[in-house]
Amino acid sequence: MEARTGSEGEKIKHLEFIQAVIARLGNNSFVIRGWSVTAGGALLALSVQAGKWQIAILAFFIGVGFWALDSSYLRRERMFRLLYGDVALFIPSRVPLFSMDTQAYQSAVGWRSVLVSSSVLMVHLPIVAVDLVTASALARY
Repeated sequence: MEARTGSEGEKIKHLEFIQAVIARLGNNSFVIRGWSVTAGGALLALSVQAGKWQIAILAFFIGVGFWALDSSYLRRERMFRLLYGDVALFIPSRVPLFSMDTQAYQSAVGWRSVLVSSSVLMVHLPIVAVDLVTASALARY
């Protein structure tokens, strides 16, 4: 089956679809960061109040889970940005009209680069570090 090239209007509509997905992924990432701070802070306060290091360890694992989830959204966002770039260049052989398939970009956006990107690291690393320090301090008493 030959890829349909479409008109300039269809190309713009395709770019709008991709842009909407990128915006949704960015918003979801923002919400996850908010939940990470909220849940981490609440569990930390509870662990200090109760004097139980186990709750701080639970907060640590929840923080790591939010870190992974946020990284997943950022990775997908980066893949859609690459798709957007190819659609903007208008290469019908590479990206068929109205395609939202990002599988071709999975190897270009590695997990390691996303997990340690500054936008993710600056939010989640302090949270999990404080969780570990609190757990270790509570375990000593």
